[in-house]
Amino acid sequence: PRVGLLTEQAIRDAVVAALAGAGAGDRVDVAVFYLAHRGVVAALVEAAGRGAAVRVLLDPNKDAFGRTKNGVPNRPVAAELRRRAGIDVRWCDTHGEQCHAKLVLVRRADGTATLNLGSANLTRRNIDGLNLETNLVVEAAHDAPVIADAVAAFERAWSNAGGRVFSADYGAYAEDGWFKRLLYRVMEATGLSTF
Repeated sequence: PRVGLLTEQAIRDAVVAALAGAGAGDRVDVAVFYLAHRGVVAALVEAAGRGAAVRVLLDPNKDAFGRTKNGVPNRPVAAELRRRAGIDVRWCDTHGEQCHAKLVLVRRADGTATLNLGSANLTRRNIDGLNLETNLVVEAAHDAPVIADAVAAFERAWSNAGGRVFSADYGAYAEDGWFKRLLYRVMEATGLSTF
């Protein structure tokens, strides 16, 4: 495996590049606390359009340090991913805590994989140079232990393996109203948000 250290915009560029290379026969798994960056959303939709199997596991954005949240940005983004590209979305089954993962895993049909993980949410604030963020990007074969471990962790959360509940079906928090969609887009574009 080859490992690189990335910060700010380099994280964005690496995620978008990995998604841009995904197509038929490839698998894309994303687990993230906040997904709002328009370039990343577009890259996910485009990867699915080229035939990649895309799955996205999101925090429902309902809890934050003992306070109730309104589901923005993840709920309107999830609705968009499903509406525009039929992307499979599940929600972390949280109970007061936050699902704070930040992982993008692209497994290619040729046996290679790219794993990008660290501190960066996939938002304008986090990957357009407005926050100090650090991720690692790992390039390796599918059978490399680091990739196998990432796959196993994602699968466990996605499928609720071993009888433990880690995630809920999309319908548990599905929302597709115009107000939250507009609110998310304005907040992401202006930076007037907590994400």
